[in-house]
Amino acid sequence: MTNEDLYSYVPDPLWERFKKGDQEAFAQLYNEHIDNLLLYGMKTIRKEQVVKDAIQDLFVELWRSRENLQSVRSVPLYLFKSLRYKLFRENKMRMEVPSASIPAYPSLLDSSIEMLILQREEECSHREKISHAIRQLPCRQQEAINLRFYQGFSNEQIALIMDINYQSVINLIHKAILQLRKHLGYILTLLIWVISIV
Repeated sequence: MTNEDLYSYVPDPLWERFKKGDQEAFAQLYNEHIDNLLLYGMKTIRKEQVVKDAIQDLFVELWRSRENLQSVRSVPLYLFKSLRYKLFRENKMRMEVPSASIPAYPSLLDSSIEMLILQREEECSHREKISHAIRQLPCRQQEAINLRFYQGFSNEQIALIMDINYQSVINLIHKAILQLRKHLGYILTLLIWVISIV
């Protein structure tokens, strides 16, 4: 999929209204995407104020340049790419995946109080091991894993966000999984379930 395929598409109505100076549309865009942008930024550098400042700057720049913006196929894709560029440009990138960001998974044990306590302790231990293993990956592998399995972007979209080709994305994710297998061993099956690696 080419950049043109990703950007030249049926215009998003909300985006088009924003481009024409509709303040309500702009506020709606902000409200719809701020949480995911903040989550992505925090998984990226874990410096909340830096991330918040970058997001604020991004939306200020969007408003100021709205008349010159192109129509986009995916508003989230455009915003993620823009935020990533801003963070890189400011030389403040430090890829990390906080333990708290690892998704919880359904109860597998009996519902008795004792079993629930044991389960909670085991889940916490697994999440810490998974998070630790992900933090050991090179920065670009961490980012690819984050975008693919935590943000839900396709490989084509990740290629556009990271400014690399499709095969490079495949290679990054493949290498990351191999490294995780070395660090996690039997826990890899849990990781596969938790973050939907297939």
